[in-house]
Amino acid sequence: MALKINRNLQIILKIIGWALLIALIACMIKILVWERQYYGTKSSETRAKADVVITGIEPAEFPSEDEISEADLNAYQVEAKKPRYLDIERLNLHIRIKESIVNSERLPVPANIHDAMWYAGSGRPGENSTILISGLSKGATKKGAFANLDSLEKGDVVSIEIGQGDKYEYEIQEILIIEATEAVSKLPSVQRRIDDKETLSLITVVKTVTERDSYSSIVIVRATKK
Repeated sequence: MALKINRNLQIILKIIGWALLIALIACMIKILVWERQYYGTKSSETRAKADVVITGIEPAEFPSEDEISEADLNAYQVEAKKPRYLDIERLNLHIRIKESIVNSERLPVPANIHDAMWYAGSGRPGENSTILISGLSKGATKKGAFANLDSLEKGDVVSIEIGQGDKYEYEIQEILIIEATEAVSKLPSVQRRIDDKETLSLITVVKTVTERDSYSSIVIVRATKK
């Protein structure tokens, strides 16, 4: 009788053991599936948002001064969630926003003085992060789109339209002018939000030195989402 009970107990323990093993395997499979789905949704997001800190600005070597035709401006398209147009009413500015390649700690600038450039290592409108957009104040013979960036005032409004047509408005909070020699210490601050609000930083360089690839100061306009 005791032998029979022991055998039954062994069978029950084996069943429990197999059940626990199956449950453990199922749990591990569920975790693996979740991780794959989670990181799959993150695959299109650049890690440079957190990893890359801007400490300098790329030199504008022979940027194009070709005017952007109205037809080309209207036909310009980008992906649904990416910045498409930049508008600054005070400056009568309506320009394309090109996308940069993230490959260094230096902020890229557009290839044409009449365009702006979104640093793809920063946030996108609506993400409650910081958006970095660069532009040029001048070319070899003409003024660039950001020539009068330093004339903006606190309270002025800047807007971004994304690829799918949604528009986001940002109210200017501060205008900063720093020396080129201060770039390493002060540029990282433009990647931080103001008061935990979605923040837009517009950045250009002022070229008052003779060297082709040098500049003397940097103008930074910071605005928060309305």
